[in-house]
Amino acid sequence: MQNDASKNKKRFLLVVAVFAIPLIASYLAYFVWQPQGAVRNYGELIPPEPLPETLTLAKLEGGEIKLKALRGKWLMVQVDAGGCDAACEQKLYALRQVRLMQGREQDRVLRLWLVTDKAAPSPALKQKIDSMLLLKDTSGALIAKLPAQTNVKQHIYLIDPLGNLMLRWPANPDMKRMHKDLERLLKYSQIG
Repeated sequence: MQNDASKNKKRFLLVVAVFAIPLIASYLAYFVWQPQGAVRNYGELIPPEPLPETLTLAKLEGGEIKLKALRGKWLMVQVDAGGCDAACEQKLYALRQVRLMQGREQDRVLRLWLVTDKAAPSPALKQKIDSMLLLKDTSGALIAKLPAQTNVKQHIYLIDPLGNLMLRWPANPDMKRMHKDLERLLKYSQIG
């Protein structure tokens, strides 16, 4: 009789263990042990904020373009003066390289430089930036929407194909990590 009670007790403990082990393992995985390969973005996520559809930007060569016309592409945006200093040139280089790193997906990404003053980039600099869009935010409406810790020039921003401001990177980014962020977005995005 004691033998049967002992067997029943062992079976009961076995059933409890079968259900308790996954619960304990999940607790440990969540609160104690954190895997090294966890996906973490490099850029700082911004709560997606739709930008005004009616926003109009001025082309440096003359004419205007509506921000709505750029929808359908991922926009990497930098804000700087036309007389681009060394930090500005570093951001231009990072934007170019990160776009090129996307390989066959690079056509989904546009680079946009919002020039903040009346100075035009030098002809030598224009050759380096090839297909980058050079625009002015004459109304200041787009620049006002860009969140910054101190100055919008200290960041590179990302606008999604639906026109939502969604991510910002530091002005002197780690290009490999920036590339990984953008690559992941392009891979999982069905738009743009």
